Amino acid sequence: MPTHYDTLGVSKSASTDEIKKAYRKLCMQYHPDVASSSSSTTSTTQSKNAEKFKRISEAYSILGNENKRRRYNFDISESGIHELRKKAAAAAKAKGTAGGGGNSFAATLPRNVLIGGILGVAGVTFMRSIMPERENNDVHHEHTGKKRLVEAWLNPKTNRWEKPRPWDQEYQRLQPVLQFVPRDQVDSGGKR
Repeated sequence: MPTHYDTLGVSKSASTDEIKKAYRKLCMQYHPDVASSSSSTTSTTQSKNAEKFKRISEAYSILGNENKRRRYNFDISESGIHELRKKAAAAAKAKGTAGGGGNSFAATLPRNVLIGGILGVAGVTFMRSIMPERENNDVHHEHTGKKRLVEAWLNPKTNRWEKPRPWDQEYQRLQPVLQFVPRDQVDSGGKR
């Protein structure tokens, strides 16, 4: 299929002035009003000239506008790349079939990712269903033999360990010294 550059008879690197010059020259040659004035033209020649003039006008409307030309260049380069990709895929498929493999890594990747994801979710769900639930504090204590400690202060009014609350007026007034206390004593409000 001829490109618009082929229709106007210019190279892809032609300037706007060169495109305009080629367009005007072809218009004078194929314009229906100008070409029909000569006595040697027949009706089939006139219809061919009219078709040729339409293609020339379309080519100039695209190549004469910089934005449209840039987009057209991208489109024809993409179609060229697309054709190269088709040829490469066909060659790879032929090579893969001749070698006896048939399936390429890229073709099986989505299927493998899907199967792996399903098996992973099923495995985690199964393991959670057979293992008993435990509190985080108990697990930490089981593994280390030590309880988790948090900073707390002893409130003299309630005689309970509380987490620091700098916005509390009582806390600001007393300015207590913080100590490390097992978390379960603070959370449960254990006494000293």
